[in-house]
Amino acid sequence: MSGADDAPRSDHRRGGPIRPLGLLSLRARITIGSTAIAAIVILLLVLVMRFQVVSVVASATRTLLDADADPYVATLEVDSDPDLSSPGNAQLVAVVSPSGEIVLSTMPDRVEQALGSLRSTPAGTSIITASGSEYRVVVEHPVNEAGRWTVVAARNSQAEAIVVDDLTTTLSLTGLAILLAFGVASWVLATTALRPVNRMRREAERLSVAPERAELPVGPARDELASLATTLNAFLARTRQATERERQMVSDASHELRTPLAILTTQLDLASLDGNDAAALAAHIERAKHSVARLSRLANDLLALSRIEESEQREQDGDRRPETAWSDLGDEVMAAVDRVRLIASAKDVTVDFDLEPPVAVGGSGPGIGGGTVEPRYRIDTGGMAQLVTNIAGNAVAALPRGGGIFVSWRSTGGQGVLQITDDGPGVPESFIPVAFDRFTRPDEARTSRPNPDPSTGAGALPGGSGLGLAIVRAVAERAGGTASLRNVPAGGLEVTITLPEVR
Repeated sequence: MSGADDAPRSDHRRGGPIRPLGLLSLRARITIGSTAIAAIVILLLVLVMRFQVVSVVASATRTLLDADADPYVATLEVDSDPDLSSPGNAQLVAVVSPSGEIVLSTMPDRVEQALGSLRSTPAGTSIITASGSEYRVVVEHPVNEAGRWTVVAARNSQAEAIVVDDLTTTLSLTGLAILLAFGVASWVLATTALRPVNRMRREAERLSVAPERAELPVGPARDELASLATTLNAFLARTRQATERERQMVSDASHELRTPLAILTTQLDLASLDGNDAAALAAHIERAKHSVARLSRLANDLLALSRIEESEQREQDGDRRPETAWSDLGDEVMAAVDRVRLIASAKDVTVDFDLEPPVAVGGSGPGIGGGTVEPRYRIDTGGMAQLVTNIAGNAVAALPRGGGIFVSWRSTGGQGVLQITDDGPGVPESFIPVAFDRFTRPDEARTSRPNPDPSTGAGALPGGSGLGLAIVRAVAERAGGTASLRNVPAGGLEVTITLPEVR
């Protein structure tokens, strides 16, 4: 009893009691709804047609009554002592003289009793009741030398009612037949229209069995169901890509973590064996610190990628992307270059930069303001710092002593272009297509030694996690831009980030 009592309360908490129609299938609801609308329309049509028939029958009766009375009216208008003949069979006509004498009458007795009152009524059509029966009458008052006569033509209204009732019955039966046919047709059409939905449902059930191959069928018609199937297929494709990316990331991260953890375990084991040798113990601890630093870089880079993807998801859900002015991003480029110089100074690597502001409209030289609106980009200063620090820090680690790095930030052709070039050994051509993939590293041509300062945040440094350039691409694509790199013919590597202006 308690379970039965709890169910209605649970339904009420979820949004009120369940309505009877809510228990029916969509096909049944469509059929019931369309049939109900059709029933209302048919009922209105029957009522309108009945009203029209009543009006037509009444008009026809008035015409017949006028035809019955007109010969007598015409005679009385020219003859004060007429010789009136009896009307035709089934015609109810009465003529009353100016003195009140009934000169001619084929009326039933109960109607003749009302003729006296009709003498004083104006000419026209009216309804009289005699002994429970209704008669439609036409009253005319022709005038001649003898005075004012009264001509009355009548017909029993029961005949009109029979005609109207018979026609109403016929219309009602016809309407019921049409309604039944409409209900069957609605059921068949709803079944046909929902057949693609059933196919989509069956295909969706297979997602749990083979989600990597499942795709909802798209019908040949360009209708709402085809649009729904296309949208859901795009959603499934993005979901599969995200799942595959996460699966690959977990696999790669596990592989990357295994080596430094194994090395760290070995270093700690060796340190425990050399516990009595202070110099050896210090060396083991120093090497363990480097392993911990590598693990820390990997964790930080994974966290950075995760935050970027979370930001992309929030933006897809409607959050507004950040917009930053060109000059603010230029200030961040200079600040990031200063931070990279601290690392580069240990290897005597020079880091230079150049900022090229947008050209002012109507002017001959560059400048912000003075006739132009400063361009803005969908990236914040933190994202720009990641771009410069990751790319330039990677170059510092790869360059030999005395090398050089050049950073430029300019606005051209409706885009902001960040370009970082070094004069190092470059990378193998086979590495360029996969350079921005996660956990990828070039061969030893650009591998010198780990970054001496793990606090810089450079992710894709040699000996690091191989996530730096992946972060660069993620930041650029989040801003709607692109990332590319190429080997400079004269020697070195050039990385280019393009960011579209906000329109």
